[in-house]
Amino acid sequence: MFTLSERFEQALSMACDFHRLQKRKNLPTPFISHPLSVAALVCENIEFVCSEPERCEDFAIIAILHDVIEDQGGMKAYERIAQAFGKDIADGVLALSDSACAQGDEKPPKTERNARYYEKMAHADLGIVLISCCDKIHNLRSMDADYLCLGEMIWQSYTLPPLDTIANYDRLLELYRKRLGSHRILGIYEQSLNAVRAICPASHRIV
Repeated sequence: MFTLSERFEQALSMACDFHRLQKRKNLPTPFISHPLSVAALVCENIEFVCSEPERCEDFAIIAILHDVIEDQGGMKAYERIAQAFGKDIADGVLALSDSACAQGDEKPPKTERNARYYEKMAHADLGIVLISCCDKIHNLRSMDADYLCLGEMIWQSYTLPPLDTIANYDRLLELYRKRLGSHRILGIYEQSLNAVRAICPASHRIV
């Protein structure tokens, strides 16, 4: 059993500070709701892949900060995380980032970022892979929930067409199966992915 110390509270405060003005994709929900949800999933599942209490908290900290580098300043954000929590935590957040561009710089194409992210997860620590899986679960859950309000308009906020978006999640599922084995988180991921598959626009579905 592990507990969350003041280090996690400090990481939560940092995440709130970085994401203060940021909103989620489809609805004007405060972005911090996403890392909070991911961190909760990680806390519920991390002990299946990590037996060291202090390391479990490290993964919870990485989870709450997992979008900071990607969305809020790139390597400058990395440096702030490293200064506050150490290089291992900062490296974990960087591993979960599909890019590390400075604020305002254009990111590489989505397909390129997806490919790079996949390769990183193929070789990452299992705790990092678990965080990645939890991140994607919450993204899928948000898509399914947003569909109830917005219908097929949700797909307008995604760079790739619906089938390509789902194909990327399918590819990650196969990777998670290889890396995480029979971990229960895979069942949660599959449920979430199947829910989104069911709301794919009819014109994009494979018959």
